[in-house]
Amino acid sequence: MVMGVSRPFTAFIPVVFALAVAACAQTTTTQTSAPSAPGTEKPAAPAAAAAAAKPAPPSHKTATAADGTKIAFEVAGQGPTLVLVHGGGQTRRSWNQIGYVERLSKQFTVVTMDLRGTGDSDKPTGKDSYELDRMIGDIVAVADAAGAKRFHVWGFGHGGTIARYLAARNERVASALLVGMTMGPAVTGVFKSAIEAMRDKWQPVIDAQEAGTLDLKTMSASDRNAWEAGIAPNVLLLTAMVNYPPLEPAEIKVPTMWAVGSDDSAVENLKEFEPKLKGTQVTGRILSSANYSDSFLKVDQIMEELGAFLQKMTPTT
Repeated sequence: MVMGVSRPFTAFIPVVFALAVAACAQTTTTQTSAPSAPGTEKPAAPAAAAAAAKPAPPSHKTATAADGTKIAFEVAGQGPTLVLVHGGGQTRRSWNQIGYVERLSKQFTVVTMDLRGTGDSDKPTGKDSYELDRMIGDIVAVADAAGAKRFHVWGFGHGGTIARYLAARNERVASALLVGMTMGPAVTGVFKSAIEAMRDKWQPVIDAQEAGTLDLKTMSASDRNAWEAGIAPNVLLLTAMVNYPPLEPAEIKVPTMWAVGSDDSAVENLKEFEPKLKGTQVTGRILSSANYSDSFLKVDQIMEELGAFLQKMTPTT
């Protein structure tokens, strides 16, 4: 199951809301098969029991960011390096689950990564842990660890928002593919208000945790579930987005494809900025019959519609 592909507010992914739902789900036991009747369970063989008790070795590599945060990533294929940056509520594995890595690894050295606060990457809870420069720096640290002097970047949703700043600020980026995101401010309107409300609710709790004074017994059951499910990094990440500066297409200095689904609310933002794309490195593309979720999940259509741009990506190693 791939999570984090809904857009209930604006052109951004409500990570915290999805996490709150997950937190409630985690209060019950999940089983993938029917339980055995009491007294009929077969005892595990010694070797099998030992294997079950021993944790599986990690299947990912680790890059170390400038602030010491560990960022999980994987590498597949060969050719020019292409870094895939997932959307909110997703992890690096989302690209594998839908089939992007299998397809792209025939043409590129594909690097998938977990943004800080997600997946197997560290989840710091310092106030400045998710500021923009740190998020950008994580991608560069992964590129360093993967041995890529220059690289292409493909970002979806929130990953596209991060990737747009990377393409504007870092000369090691050769080209960028930005899907399901917007230009201008990072967050606006009702989504910005929702983030600020979450910040006001959770920042005192995060501060108490940092100070060692947090008492979980004083929290409601639902808040405690959300806290234990790991809501803090997501609140901090979203709060940091409020301070991301607006970005204009002209600030991006590398060949860039900005793609939005025809049925995605973000298409209005693309149409608004369309006149500003002339003379820039950014080309706008409206994906046919696609909403926000489709612009990630319909891998065959996306690869076909964006294939020409992918073919133009030149070797960077």
